[in-house]
This record gives sequence, C-alpha cells and structure tokens, in this order.
Amino acid sequence: MDVITAFVTADVPLTPDNVKPGWLALGIVALLCLATFFLARSFMKHARRASEPWPGEDGDDRTP
Repeated sequence: MDVITAFVTADVPLTPDNVKPGWLALGIVALLCLATFFLARSFMKHARRASEPWPGEDGDDRTP
C-alpha cells in the first residue's frame, strides 16, 4: 500500500516522458507468448489424437 501512496504523493508528476515500460514488462510479455505457443502446440497434439478412432472402434460410423 505504501508503493501506491508514494506514486500518488510523488513530487514529480507522472507523465509519459518520465514513465516508460521497462525490460520487466517485455520479459513478462515474452514469457506469456512462449507459454501460449506451447499450450497451442499441446492442444493441437491432443486434438489430433482425439480425432483418431479408439482401438477396436471402426472409424467410419462415428457420430458427433
């Protein structure tokens, strides 16, 4: 809570000139993109496996 009050009561007003995104924000976005890539790859792998017929099941008479 002290961090928020420090920003609100700062002597220097916060403007776009003195507040910029840092390397931490870039790292977080990069990690989120990487996690999304691996989750999508895993989803596609499971979706391909789910579309195959089960062992002993005929693949032509499947109903949705």
